[in-house]
Amino acid sequence: MASRASKRRVTQQPVKLLAGAARPVGSLLMVLAAFMVGTAILGRLFADSWVGVPALLFSALITAGCGVALHWAGKRAAQVDTSRRTGLLVVALAWVAMGFFGGLPFVIGADFPLHDAIFEATSGFTTTGATILGEVELRLSQPLHLWRVLTHWLGGLGLVVLFVAIFPALGVGGKHMYHSEAPGPRGKGLVPRIRDTSKALWRIYLFITLAEILLLVVVGMGPFDAIAHAFSTMGTGGFSTENASIAGFDNVGAEVVITAFMVLAGVNFGLIFEATRKRSWRIFLRSTELKVYLGFYVLVVVIVALNIWPIKEGLLEALRYASFQVAAVVSTTGFATDDFELYPTLSRTVLILCYFVGGSAGSTAGGMKVIRIIIIVKVLMAELRRTHRPKLIAPVSIDGRSYAPSAIMEVFAFVTVYLLTFALGAVLVAALDPVDLTTALMASLACVANVGPGLGLVGPVDNYGFFSPASKLVLSGLMLLGRLEFFTLLALLNPRFWKR
Repeated sequence: MASRASKRRVTQQPVKLLAGAARPVGSLLMVLAAFMVGTAILGRLFADSWVGVPALLFSALITAGCGVALHWAGKRAAQVDTSRRTGLLVVALAWVAMGFFGGLPFVIGADFPLHDAIFEATSGFTTTGATILGEVELRLSQPLHLWRVLTHWLGGLGLVVLFVAIFPALGVGGKHMYHSEAPGPRGKGLVPRIRDTSKALWRIYLFITLAEILLLVVVGMGPFDAIAHAFSTMGTGGFSTENASIAGFDNVGAEVVITAFMVLAGVNFGLIFEATRKRSWRIFLRSTELKVYLGFYVLVVVIVALNIWPIKEGLLEALRYASFQVAAVVSTTGFATDDFELYPTLSRTVLILCYFVGGSAGSTAGGMKVIRIIIIVKVLMAELRRTHRPKLIAPVSIDGRSYAPSAIMEVFAFVTVYLLTFALGAVLVAALDPVDLTTALMASLACVANVGPGLGLVGPVDNYGFFSPASKLVLSGLMLLGRLEFFTLLALLNPRFWKR
């Protein structure tokens, strides 16, 4: 009898976990539906017709209906598990759901096949910026354009983080959801309560976005394009309203503004909050990660500018293109003002290395994150010293904070999974589609790193539309793994996750 009861508890545990996650996921879908309605209203103000508006409203109705059903089902759960497991499950299910429901406006309003819509929406929310569209301007109405770039903005800082700020008491521990969603190694909270932290981050995010919109209008970009590109920039996404991306505007002022904000979007938002709260810019000067991030950016810009100088009309033009393209790759935004696939081998090699580095922890950028690279370098240097000083004890310390061996192990585990996922993704793409090696490798890397454009057939002037439906779903999965830094999703594949 005891054995039967034990088996029954094991069988019921996944049901309890799913029931506990249903309510917050349902509420999140209702928030997503509200943004669809808001996008329909704002899009209609800019558009000359109602094209795209009914698609957004109907998608909102479907999304809200499913959200209400899930919320009601979760509310009937006898007991909600507030453990980290439920937080992981909520975040994982929420991102998968956003990719599906976020694609509905494209299915209804632009006749996308479902797999294309899921790819485009997942690329938007994960801020990857890979697109299946070859003719962006002709395929989407302005309301759908706005929804497409809004997915970047919502996914950049994290809709789940916003959700934690708005709905702090839905039965699932906000702290667990926040840490499952927030990118980068674990650090101290900005303020004691996770809800206050989330609200503070979103206030900063909104303020900087509004500042960029204003500056883009000042330099001559239209209001609609300014809003769209500010959303894409701050989300480090890369969707544009022009087929040629930023190059389509031929506006040096806009390029300068977007370059500056792409670099800013790769900075730790927690650092920005701390500096503004204490009103001390010295906080930036004391941050090792920020100094390495900016130093790396400047170094790569100099290398690329000098390398492409012979094929450009002078050093200033070389610096113009280099500073923009390096910022686009380092911050993982993926905008383009030039076809960097035509650059000399040195420039392309250095830019590929940038795919692995990414921005700072706590930013909207993808990649491995600069802080992890610093930790790895410090560990390797310590091991090098230990070759001739075996008894040397060299703890890893950055900005006065010592990292425990478990945290260092987590960094190395992350890098290992990152490289294995990149390699496995390339193998799957090559198995599913007859593409060349460069295309398979770069499509996988660009999606895992959440950059978007790569080399080969997925270069900065190309798109992902030629891939088979199966490859697009694989690449969508790679985007999610990269955005959630692997372990949030991979944990669900462990059978023990579903047991007590």
